[in-house]
Parts: sequence; structure tokens; C-alpha cells
Amino acid sequence: MVPYRATLDVPHELVEHVSWLIYARRCERGRRWRKLGCFHQALLALVHLRKNETLPQLAAGFGISTATAWRYVDETLEVLASWAPGLQEALVGLGEG
Repeated sequence: MVPYRATLDVPHELVEHVSWLIYARRCERGRRWRKLGCFHQALLALVHLRKNETLPQLAAGFGISTATAWRYVDETLEVLASWAPGLQEALVGLGEG
């Protein structure tokens, strides 16, 4: 397999925001060090979600195993899900608009 870099068509600020959410989660759980930093973990997960890139390809490009890539994506999805509004809040927000 040949590794490659990914380009993502989302604002840099979004990747930074997601990386801060990941950083906060790592601090809560006492897990600060990982193979990839928070920014690269956010980038990996967002590329997978936005471009539907396969994780084996992305893992190779980021220099990590496929299993680690899955863990990073799962952790990022947990972080995003906890940050997103619940169904009740979303429905109330729709009624106000």
C-alpha cells in the first residue's frame, strides 16, 4: 500500500473545533497521549465521514493501523454525538425558526 495525504473541503476552523472537543475528552479520561494528536485524529475522522475514504487507506496515510483508525473514528463520533443537541432540543429549535 502507498500512503497519501488527504485534502478536506471543510473550513480549517471546523477541524480545530473538533480537535478541541477531542482534547477535552482525552483530558476528562486522563488519556492525553496517542499516536496521532487531536488535530490529526479530527482530520482522519472528518475525511472518513466527508469523503467516505476507506479506513485501511486512511490509516496507511496517517501511519497507523486500521484498528487504531477505527478507534479514533469511534471516539470522534462519541465526542460529536455528546456535543450535538438531543432530539428534544432539536425539535424545540425547529419550532422557534
